[in-house]
Amino acid sequence: MAAYFSKDEILWKAYSSPYGSWVYWLIGVITAFITSFYMFRLWFLTFFGDYRGAIAHEGHDSSRAGAPAPHGHEHGHGEPHESPWVMLGPLVILAILSFVGGWIGIGGRFEHFLAPVFQTGASAELAHETAGEAAGQGTETLLMLISVAAAILGLLLAWALYLRRPQLPARIAASLGAFYQAVAHKYYVDELYAVLFIKPLVDGSTEILWHGVDQGVIDATVNNSATAARHVSDNVRHMQSGNLRSYAGWVAAGAAVVIAYMVWMGVR
Repeated sequence: MAAYFSKDEILWKAYSSPYGSWVYWLIGVITAFITSFYMFRLWFLTFFGDYRGAIAHEGHDSSRAGAPAPHGHEHGHGEPHESPWVMLGPLVILAILSFVGGWIGIGGRFEHFLAPVFQTGASAELAHETAGEAAGQGTETLLMLISVAAAILGLLLAWALYLRRPQLPARIAASLGAFYQAVAHKYYVDELYAVLFIKPLVDGSTEILWHGVDQGVIDATVNNSATAARHVSDNVRHMQSGNLRSYAGWVAAGAAVVIAYMVWMGVR
């Protein structure tokens, strides 16, 4: 299909272009093998073997035993079913284009489509291809067969591990021990990133920005201002007690303050 033609063209250019090398070609072939393996692994695990949906559905229901589902809602999404044509239609069109797209490019129709954009390297590469086109035809065919063999080998390995003998992957993983755990955890890059960057940022924002600045400064300023105003107003309101003797005392105290101020101003 279209992906096969593009892959084969990429591998051939990785080998035959002016900047190419058999090393790049070998890396591409290994990648093609791995791609074929994990894509067919996905296919075999999804569409072959024993049906696992009912088990997951029963396990979900048993965790909520005795609890009725809310009105108008069901557990999960029901049994597997085909998508409606409003979703299948675009997929069918894309599948047809993918099937015939590679054949349209046979004969070099699009090979130098972008050559005018990359004038610097395009002319040299075109001259290199023209010089070695006849001599490299057999080599290109051989490399194409090797890439096809790598894809078939990936298919067969996925079939052997995940369809023929599905118990083997677990055994292999157990035999690899710590190496398998390191690969499964992506060499602990996420854990290291969390320890070095995420946790310090979260702790710093929690202790400094939240508890320190937000609660300790901003909230404390607002709350303490309100508390102080409440205490002052509570003390001041006791001056208005309704007691005549209290009022007379405050008048006398005020008069004494005024007299003391006038005496002080007179003796300056």
